[in-house]
Amino acid sequence: MEMRRISERNLGRDDRIISDHGREARFPYLDERVTQFLRRLPIHLKADLTLPRGVGEKRLLRQVAYNLGLLQASTLSKRAMQFGSRIAKAEGSSRLLGSADKIPARLDA
Repeated sequence: MEMRRISERNLGRDDRIISDHGREARFPYLDERVTQFLRRLPIHLKADLTLPRGVGEKRLLRQVAYNLGLLQASTLSKRAMQFGSRIAKAEGSSRLLGSADKIPARLDA
């Protein structure tokens, strides 16, 4: 069901936001050939939640990362997408981003 709704709910919004910044998004995991291939694979090849965190979830992606020599990336724990960038940590603040004191009065400020 989520695959049928993603273009309506997320991609339209994301495309507008990205385009507003003069960029164009690429979504390789949403390529039709990729999604068809992944839908045909048995679930146990994609995830095994009986295994520990950092091993079982995203199993297929972890194996690909490992095969490409991305050893550290292949064992990182899964994080929710909104926390994945660690931007708050990069800015040296534990406060929520978007608070009024962090928003400049003008975009070019």
